[in-house]
This record gives sequence, C-alpha cells and structure tokens, in this order.
Amino acid sequence: MYIDVGAYGKSSDSAILQETDFYKKLMSHTLNIPEQLQISENCSTLFPYVFVGDEAFGLSTNVMRPFGGNNLSVDKKIFNYRLSRARRYIECTFGILTNKWRIFNRPLNVHTELAKSID
Repeated sequence: MYIDVGAYGKSSDSAILQETDFYKKLMSHTLNIPEQLQISENCSTLFPYVFVGDEAFGLSTNVMRPFGGNNLSVDKKIFNYRLSRARRYIECTFGILTNKWRIFNRPLNVHTELAKSID
C-alpha cells in the first residue's frame, strides 16, 4: 500500500504523481517491481507489470494508459474498452476501501505533518 499526502485538490493527477517518491522510484527503476514474464504458455512475449492510469498520465514501461483521440482503429478502441474495465475494478476497490475505513471519505482535518505520519 502506498499513500502520498500533501497535494492540493486543484492540481492534476499526473502533476501530483510526478512529485511523489513513488513516481521517482518508478522512473528510476528502483521500485522493486517484479521482472517481465510470459502471460501464457502459448505466447513467448514477455510482459511487464503495469500500473493502470487514464489519459492524463504519461506512458512508460510500467504505466499503461488508453490511446488518446477520437479517430481510433477498432483494435485501439477494443484496447481502450478493456483497459477501462480494468480501471473500473480498481475504482470499485477504492470504493470498498472507503466504505471499510470511513476516514477516506473526507479530507483529513489535521496538519500536513501529522497526516504524513498517519498510516
């Protein structure tokens, strides 16, 4: 689990991400992500572990985002649809998390330094 506290609500998601230690470790390949692997015996291609984001995030080896634009091929539309389904599962997971721990339903009413130490 990774939580970063201290960004302003009006900042974009990608700008907030780029300021985190998590992002810096991700870009410097020091995050200890498992090595690429085959996803089936029938496919010899190696696939990396990825974090799923929306169009606001930059594409990198370990960040997957949908294709942008409106004039997409059928294959790209299918990819975007399937990636969107994966993102919906992730968003539902956060919904479950906030229902279990209600503290995530509202801003923390503490100073930033104390919020950083809450875990």
